[in-house]
Amino acid sequence: MNTPNPNDPTGFNPSDENWQNPSSPKPAGKSAESLGKLKSSATETATNLKDAAASVTADAKDYAGSVASDAAGAFKEAVETNKTAGADAIANIAHSVKEAADGIEKQAPQVAGMVRRAAEGVERISTDIRDRNVGELFDSVTKFAQRQPAAFFGIGILAGVMLTRIMRSSDRS
Repeated sequence: MNTPNPNDPTGFNPSDENWQNPSSPKPAGKSAESLGKLKSSATETATNLKDAAASVTADAKDYAGSVASDAAGAFKEAVETNKTAGADAIANIAHSVKEAADGIEKQAPQVAGMVRRAAEGVERISTDIRDRNVGELFDSVTKFAQRQPAAFFGIGILAGVMLTRIMRSSDRS
């Protein structure tokens, strides 16, 4: 009468004498063995999950680091390109100011001399911008702003006005 119930996948058979007699050593042995296998399987699964999580975490960190490095490189390249373009624009302004000084040389030689010196100063700024890296430029501007806050503020306003006029004139074209 110990035949398993074919309709029950667990193998539970209430008519089994080992089920009816819980003091029998046979089911306790099976239970201990099953429990041991379950614990072993759970430990192995936990270890595998832990290893998989560590691997995924390491891969994610590597990928994030790679993306951040690529983004930083692209940003630095864009800043350098714009820095060079800005230096070129400043040099063009200095050249135009020098031409204006040449045009007024006969009428007002003293004014032409002052304008020419100002244009030379602008050329030096352009060269300085072109020759330095962005970090050095930022440090220089910060130091200037600390030493001469009123001049820094005035230059900022003047630059804003000039950029606004340039933008308006390019919109009309």
